Amino acid sequence: MEHRDLQSLEMREAQNRAASRVTSAGPLAFPVPRIEKKMKCIATCASLIAVMLALALAGLTFTIHSLYNLHREVAQINEINGSPQNTPQKLTGAAKKNKTEDDTERAAHLTGKATAQHSDRLMWDIRMGNAFMQGFTYRNGTLIINKTGKYYIYSKIHFRGENCPLMPLHQTILKHDNTYQLDQTLMRVQEINFCSGHGLWRKTTFQAGIFHLKRGVQLFVQVSDPTMVSLDELMTFFGIYKI
Repeated sequence: MEHRDLQSLEMREAQNRAASRVTSAGPLAFPVPRIEKKMKCIATCASLIAVMLALALAGLTFTIHSLYNLHREVAQINEINGSPQNTPQKLTGAAKKNKTEDDTERAAHLTGKATAQHSDRLMWDIRMGNAFMQGFTYRNGTLIINKTGKYYIYSKIHFRGENCPLMPLHQTILKHDNTYQLDQTLMRVQEINFCSGHGLWRKTTFQAGIFHLKRGVQLFVQVSDPTMVSLDELMTFFGIYKI
């Protein structure tokens, strides 16, 4: 009897120990305080990153705004420095006048025009067709030099007729200097034996050269017979330009 009671007691103790082992071997308690601490750290880091991004964006905006203002100020300074009021020739009226006079392009291209039969000096057209004149004065078949310097002069004369003339053809470029009141030959072209027999004939003459001319000198062209000169602007012309 006592033996059975002892066995029963041992069995109950064994069951209690087994239950105790099962209970101790069950799931562990979840570490809630540690997770909350990690979440707080993550939130703090996110806040710091957001603040740093905001500061970086603000710095970038300030830099762009400063560069824009600097560019605008530089553009304004360049505009002020490049304005006509700040150029040296604008400071005085004399400087402006001298600069304008020196920069004037001096050139003229005159074309054929009807000439009186009693005169051997050719007249010229200064406006029609290809003709133009800048920096010179024209009067009665003469070009007047307005500035001393070196000039390139050229002349092309186209002669034509129905019968061969007995005299030679020539075209001569002359200058007249008021200082000496003389006509001086600069260039001359003369043609002989340019046609034979009867019938229509044509002859073109050309000459060119560089000369130093003083202010006030007059230039003009003389020919053997103005009635034989073609008035075609592509065939007969007289020109000059300063070099």
